[in-house]
Amino acid sequence: MNRWLRLWAAAATVLTLAACGPKGEKAAYTVKGDNVFRYALQSRPTSLDPATVEDGDTIDMLMQVFEGLVQWSESNEIVPNIAERWEISGDGRVYTFHLKSNVLFHKPFERKLTAQDFVYSITRALLPATKSATAMNYLNDIVGAADVADGKTSTLAGVKALSDTTLEITIDKRKPYFLGKLTYPTAYAVCREAIEKNGGRVDEKSMIGTGPFALAQYKPGYSVLLAANPAYHGGKPILDGIERPILPDSNTRQTRYESGGTDITDIQRADLSRIQADPVLGKQLREFPRANIWYLALNQLAFEPFKDKRVRQAFAHAIDKDAVIKLALKGTAARAEGIVPPGVLGHQAGFRGLAYDPERARKLLADAGYPGGKGFPKLTISFRQGYKYIEDAVIAVRSDLKRNLGIECDIQQIEWAQFLKQRTDGTLPCYHLRWAADYLDPQNFLSLMLHTGSPENTIGYANPEFDRLCDMADVEPDPEKRLKLYAQAERIAVDDAPWVPMYHLRDVELHKPHLKGLRDSLMGHLPHITTSVKP
Repeated sequence: MNRWLRLWAAAATVLTLAACGPKGEKAAYTVKGDNVFRYALQSRPTSLDPATVEDGDTIDMLMQVFEGLVQWSESNEIVPNIAERWEISGDGRVYTFHLKSNVLFHKPFERKLTAQDFVYSITRALLPATKSATAMNYLNDIVGAADVADGKTSTLAGVKALSDTTLEITIDKRKPYFLGKLTYPTAYAVCREAIEKNGGRVDEKSMIGTGPFALAQYKPGYSVLLAANPAYHGGKPILDGIERPILPDSNTRQTRYESGGTDITDIQRADLSRIQADPVLGKQLREFPRANIWYLALNQLAFEPFKDKRVRQAFAHAIDKDAVIKLALKGTAARAEGIVPPGVLGHQAGFRGLAYDPERARKLLADAGYPGGKGFPKLTISFRQGYKYIEDAVIAVRSDLKRNLGIECDIQQIEWAQFLKQRTDGTLPCYHLRWAADYLDPQNFLSLMLHTGSPENTIGYANPEFDRLCDMADVEPDPEKRLKLYAQAERIAVDDAPWVPMYHLRDVELHKPHLKGLRDSLMGHLPHITTSVKP
């Protein structure tokens, strides 16, 4: 079947399936036309609620439907979105946003968004009833946020609607990175009427935003279908819709792409040589730099030996990162010396961390009471299910620990939603994971991830000097002084080794030749307002 017939058949199926909503109700949106961008969700959506989502794959889907005050541009700058402009007070604490007047919520409500919608949305994200694991990571600087999150009040003192089109946000101290936090989904506008009608929940029945696409159909475990929003304030997208089959298995995603079922896919590094040699697929390869750090977490709360700095340093010195990159990742990553990635403000290009040094690693482990690995408790390294290159990297790490330290490790892959839960609960002794930038500032990698008491720090790392330097840097108005403080903090964290920083991975994808207009940033692909798949 040729592409046109496949598209016609897919569109006919989509129109039929999307024609009915819950309980036989007619859907508010259907996909009309064959300009439908098809690319897989690599796991089930962990949440359809912007206030509670915490993984990049789901965020990529939600940011087509929901929006915030500001957004990222292709030049990695924060630019207007629902807010057309803003002012910041001289002391850096008061942000006054002037909103567009032509922003409408999706059907069936189709009313104008006002500043009061942001008051509701941001407050709701913080309320205990919402059960957000991320709200206090991104909204905690707002005056009164902690009181709302602790259940002391339901009124957020630091967010006020001065008029329908003027929103004022007051934060506790000057925070040079604060605008970046507002790009995260916890600050997206949600529709109060839809949520209240649905008993306070955001799911497929109340997934109403203001974005360029609206939900047409959700088949849990199978697919998500989005339809272009003709009333979008930025103009109707070029695409008619976006089809997201849920395909957790990497081989299935590759097969679907090669058989013409999707327009874009990630690739497994083990397939890279074959794809590069293929006269058709080789021309469809694309690489994208990403602001990320892949790390091995050494959880002091769940594994007693990791409380000893010498054990953690031994692990860091025992792992041959270059071999992992060459063998498991086929050269599609750069070795990580520190934590802050290239492209992020404050990246230390000349810094060298804990080098691969097996002899030093063995001595440290022996000094900690485990000569040759004797007496070391059984350890399991966990990782996300469905990605062969992650498994290959973990296998390489396990081999290094056995060869260089005499430590035997089990490995286990865990379904993504369950992995996130166990990580948040702090029950995984050791795991290999990526942290990708939410905003291009060292605070997002240092203070947010490793400061004592931070919700993201679920591995028990605590160093008062690291905390002191981060606290100073977080509020320092002088850019040069600020980056020097973060640099000092980063060096302390690398030496303490709560993480073994492993590598900065590039995204490697296959794109069909008819895919045009895709916008990209260091955080990933941007909302698909200019994308097209028409030949």
